[in-house]
Amino acid sequence: MIQQSPVQEDNIVAFRLSGKLSHADYQTFLPSLEKLLDEHNHISVLLELVDFHGWDLTAAWDDFRFGIAHPDAFDRIAIVGHGKLQRWMTLMAKPFTSAGVRFFEQEQLGEAWDWLRELPQQAALDQAQPAPYRHILVGVDFSAHSLRAVRRALDLAKRNGGGIHLVHALESHLSYDPAYDPVLVQQHDMDLDQALMEAAKGRMEQMIDDLGAGDLPRRVLFGSPKRVILSVAEALRSDLIVVGTHGHRGIGRLLGSTASAITHSARCDVLTVHIGATE
Repeated sequence: MIQQSPVQEDNIVAFRLSGKLSHADYQTFLPSLEKLLDEHNHISVLLELVDFHGWDLTAAWDDFRFGIAHPDAFDRIAIVGHGKLQRWMTLMAKPFTSAGVRFFEQEQLGEAWDWLRELPQQAALDQAQPAPYRHILVGVDFSAHSLRAVRRALDLAKRNGGGIHLVHALESHLSYDPAYDPVLVQQHDMDLDQALMEAAKGRMEQMIDDLGAGDLPRRVLFGSPKRVILSVAEALRSDLIVVGTHGHRGIGRLLGSTASAITHSARCDVLTVHIGATE
């Protein structure tokens, strides 16, 4: 039996398939599917297999002929079922359609819907006017050149009526004594890290004074630059991260890899400002 499920969004249809499908099932089902294709041109489909036992030979032929006749009609096909056999049936469908086809276990029903909804959501974003950058996070390393990245961020904030937040990542120099369990931190290491933190905060204050842009929000946190910047960006709901990137030699290679790592992991836009020569 094939039953259409109610769906409250365009370009996605859903069906529940149960029992062993027959030619009679397809004679009822295919005209409805043809009508949907006429209305929407391209659609994505959710097929939920419930106590499903496959097709008889005539129904399988009906399914095959329809797939051959409409190879480009579907954007994505999500099949929700259970077990290796139903997963194998999903793999068998792939050569007969240009659509993306994925199998989801029954407990992944929500993930199947999310996957189908990606395309219309992305299409809406592609057509929408870009929102102005209002919450800009800038990673700084206190170098003279990194002021260039901060000034670029200030310019963007001014143009869009937003603000910037500065963050510096301070690598911890704490060392641990393996002779103790639980692990104990030696006191002189704690004193050193505290001194480094105070020095970094002082340099941050000096950088802000040098910019002459007024009092800017800032944070100095222990951790790797990538982790610190991404963490603060999520906490502040930043819509843009600005980082400086150097050339490809010496220290520049390290800073460049940090910028690249942030670019690949951030969930908002990332602007890399070139702040050093490549030669």
